[in-house]
Amino acid sequence: MNLVASRRLCAATSAIVLAVWVALFPLTAPVAAAAAPQRAAPDFGAIDAYVQAQMSREHIPGVALGIVHGNQIVHLRGFGVADPAGAAVTPQTDFSISSMTKSFTAVAIMQLVEQGKVALDAPVQRYLPWFRVATPGASATITVRELLNQTSGISHYAGNLVITGDYAETMKQAAQALATLPLDTPPGAAFQYSNVNYVTLGLIVEAASGQPYATYVQQHIFAPLQMTSSATIVNPPPQHDMATGYHWWYGLPAASSYRNPPDDLPAGGIISNAQDMAHYLIAHLNGGSYGSASILTPDSIALLHHAIVFPSVTTDPYAMGWYDVHVDGAPVLWHSGDDPNFQADMALIPQGQWGVVVLRNANSELSSFTSPPLFSIPAGVIAMLLGHQPHATGTPIHQVFLILDVVMLLLAALVIWSSVRLARQWKRPLKRTPISLLLWVIAPLLWEVALPLTLVFALPTVAKAPWSVALIFLPDMSFWLLGISALLFITGLARLARCGWQIWQAAQSRQSAPVASGAA
Repeated sequence: MNLVASRRLCAATSAIVLAVWVALFPLTAPVAAAAAPQRAAPDFGAIDAYVQAQMSREHIPGVALGIVHGNQIVHLRGFGVADPAGAAVTPQTDFSISSMTKSFTAVAIMQLVEQGKVALDAPVQRYLPWFRVATPGASATITVRELLNQTSGISHYAGNLVITGDYAETMKQAAQALATLPLDTPPGAAFQYSNVNYVTLGLIVEAASGQPYATYVQQHIFAPLQMTSSATIVNPPPQHDMATGYHWWYGLPAASSYRNPPDDLPAGGIISNAQDMAHYLIAHLNGGSYGSASILTPDSIALLHHAIVFPSVTTDPYAMGWYDVHVDGAPVLWHSGDDPNFQADMALIPQGQWGVVVLRNANSELSSFTSPPLFSIPAGVIAMLLGHQPHATGTPIHQVFLILDVVMLLLAALVIWSSVRLARQWKRPLKRTPISLLLWVIAPLLWEVALPLTLVFALPTVAKAPWSVALIFLPDMSFWLLGISALLFITGLARLARCGWQIWQAAQSRQSAPVASGAA
């Protein structure tokens, strides 16, 4: 969600805000890791110390770490606290894994492909006859494969709408809402990450298997992989096993009760822990097998991991529930999961047959602007597994928040000062010179009326997300932006009223002047 444009709250201070943001990005850009001699074996003690240092640096309450090598779990560790009561995080502490759920949905689809119940290149309407998009002729051409590869043409904005479900909306209702939304691009033409692609895939799982999505995943993925604590948002684990999520409010972590809505289930609704996710990573590293169980054939796993490259797209190539990225020059399959109060990362490193999962119980959408694509902890762990020094990281998120807090405080002070100044000058006659009108009437109105209206109505288009999503993922800044916009707009209306009142008074004076002269 790009909220840079939302900093432009008034013309008089836009240069300051832009300078701050321009300055922030270089400060927070990751520095390339320096290569070090290859090590015979990873130093897990050093990795633990690195994780703890990053937690302290970023003010993260709790983290769970899992590392696998080949077909073995080689390291599991919990750090910090899981809840306000101080319960320790363990490898069995459950976290929301949010969008990492997409990988599980892709596995479910591929299992049904192997059973002959789903064909990757078949149109979605073969399984969901009611499926529609607003673009004429496109509804019958979107395929299952295009949903998996996020190349259906369904917009990122449409995908964000499912995040704001009212906890009563169903997956089918979320997908049916596409009938009113046109595609951004023709099917198959470009990559565009959209949650509703995977919501639709979840519905295909239900239609082809005859089971509810949550039941299917439990029986065909969790059970064979011995993911005994993993569950979904429609069937959550016992509360004492679940970490409390925290959201950074103006840089300070505060416990949050947000939960993903059920209509987002196949795109972001799985709950798991480091131990269970280690089993899942082993299956992906070993052609679909974990111990004596097999959830997919090696060919199907290879297809899930095969990324589609679009030369004109600047984002990392996307496979089926996995991104194809590079860390220290090594190819890595990776996916993150973000909700307002949890953040998760999982990675497969074919070089050396490593797998890493990092779960944390604090988040802010701002971290996606201040951290590398792989959050600093998993990126550093991967670098150390490859025998390199961990990445040098940029400005910690709480320091970035401090900078933004100061900027927001200054902007709020300017807006309040402008309002107070207007109140004090209410009855003072307006100077009618062109320069005075420009400086004290026209220019203030541009940022008091035009900018708030532009911000409120244009930001959803720029950010590709409605305000309802911004209020969930960036509540602190969103409430501040809306509050400042409201104050600016009210001040602008008051300024217009003052101008109108003084013009009316001047007209009344001109009309009464001849009468007074004649009476004299």
